[in-house]
Amino acid sequence: MTRRMTRRLAATVLGLLMGSALEAQGDPRMAAQKQAQDGMARFAWLVGEWEGPATVSAAGRSMTLTQRETVQWSANNTVLLIQGRGSMRMGQEGPERQVFAAAGLLTFDAITGRHVFFSASGTGQAQQFGIELHGADGMIWGFDAPDGSRTRYTISRTAAGEWREVGEVSMDGGKSWRQTLEFTLTRKP
Repeated sequence: MTRRMTRRLAATVLGLLMGSALEAQGDPRMAAQKQAQDGMARFAWLVGEWEGPATVSAAGRSMTLTQRETVQWSANNTVLLIQGRGSMRMGQEGPERQVFAAAGLLTFDAITGRHVFFSASGTGQAQQFGIELHGADGMIWGFDAPDGSRTRYTISRTAAGEWREVGEVSMDGGKSWRQTLEFTLTRKP
């Protein structure tokens, strides 16, 4: 074993021992970690690889994409990392090209007792969003745009275990909503 490998192994063992010692002493960080894990448990069903058709409507046009989502746990199961990609075929016989890419991070803040969602659109825009819990294991997140419009996305799990998401926009302060996105994704084996 090389000296470098020995140091890495020693650091790993020391970290595990310290974690166990902190837990045994009732370290408040361990309680916060547990609270965050419990807060995120409702979203465990999202972990995996997902794929399906998505319909996007804008400017009076509608198009169908293939939507793919990859979701994985991070930071001791207190954070979900979400990567979304949409692609479509360019012409009848053309290649499929990626036309949408975004990344998100969903977590539970044990200090505030609230879920938080960070999203980067892939176009250089990023925001932090509060979320509203929806149903037994879904959520609604959204934002107000500078033009006065509101956008919201509702994520839910169907009875068949699929990921359903609907995007909507309101131009009148939330009195009425127009659908802009809809997809139902199936977990890949």
